[in-house]
Amino acid sequence: MKDFKDFEWVVWRLEVQDPSQLAGEDPDLDERTRKTMTELAASLGCVYEHCVDDDSYDDGTPYYAWWVRLPAAEHARLDKDGMPLPIAPLRQYLTTQLPDGLKWEIAPDRELTFDHAGSVAMRAEHDDLIAPFERALIPLRRDGADALGPRAKVWTWEENLLVGTFDLWLCNDPDHPHTWIVVTVGLWSEPQLFDEAPAARLGHFGFTPHHPLLFLPRPRAPATFTARITSGSFPRTGASRTKATDAIGTAHQWTANDPDDVLAERVAHDIKLLWPHLTGRK
Repeated sequence: MKDFKDFEWVVWRLEVQDPSQLAGEDPDLDERTRKTMTELAASLGCVYEHCVDDDSYDDGTPYYAWWVRLPAAEHARLDKDGMPLPIAPLRQYLTTQLPDGLKWEIAPDRELTFDHAGSVAMRAEHDDLIAPFERALIPLRRDGADALGPRAKVWTWEENLLVGTFDLWLCNDPDHPHTWIVVTVGLWSEPQLFDEAPAARLGHFGFTPHHPLLFLPRPRAPATFTARITSGSFPRTGASRTKATDAIGTAHQWTANDPDDVLAERVAHDIKLLWPHLTGRK
C-alpha cells in the first residue's frame, strides 16, 4: 500500500470468483447492487465506480467485481486485517447478494488508480476548454444523464504522451432507443499540430479521424477546439467510445478558433435547435 501514498484517490477492487457456479448466471447483479453500493460508499466517504457481472476467466470461471474509489485518508485507515476501514461494510453488503462458498479477492487496482490520477490531471490541464461547455450544457441534461458524467478519461498511456477524451452525457436519443446523445470536447487533432511520432500513433490508438482529443502534455502550438455530438450505445461511463464501431446514428461537429465561450454558446444554440425538448418547450 506504500506504493499508493502519493495518490489523492486509490481505486479498490472487490471480486468474487464462482468456480462451482453457485450463483448461476446473474446478469442483474450490477443493476441490483448499484444503488446501495453508491449510497453505502458515499456514507463511508468513498465513491462507487462500477460493477462487472457478466464476465469469466479464460478457464471459464465466472467472476463478479465491484470498484470503489477511496480518498487517501480512508485508504490509509486500516482495520485489524490490514484493509481500509470502508472495505468491510462494502463486502458485508455484497455477501447478502451472493451465495456462500465464493472466493473473495480484495486489493487496490493499480491500473485504475493511475488512470483516475491521469484523468484528473488531464481535466485540470484543459479546464479553459472544458469549463465553458460544462456551464453551457450541464443545465440542458435530461433522462438521468446527470448520473453519468461529465467525465475526462485517459484512454492511452504512451511514453511522454497521454491521450484521452472529455465526454458529457446529454440525454437519450429520441430517434434511437437505448442510446445516448453524448458531447465530446477536445482539440482538433490535425497531424501538423503535433510532433510526427505522436500524430502517426493516433491511428494505432484507435481514435476516429478528427475525434476531439485531450493530450498531456498539451500541444504548445495554436490549436482549434472542437465539439462533436454523437448518438451512441454507451451503457457505462467506463466503456470506451474511441472506436468508430462504438458510434451509431449521426455525428454533428462544430469547429472554431474563437474563444471557448463563443464555441460553447454556438454548440448549445445548435443543440437546442436539434433537440428542443432540452429547453423544456413542447
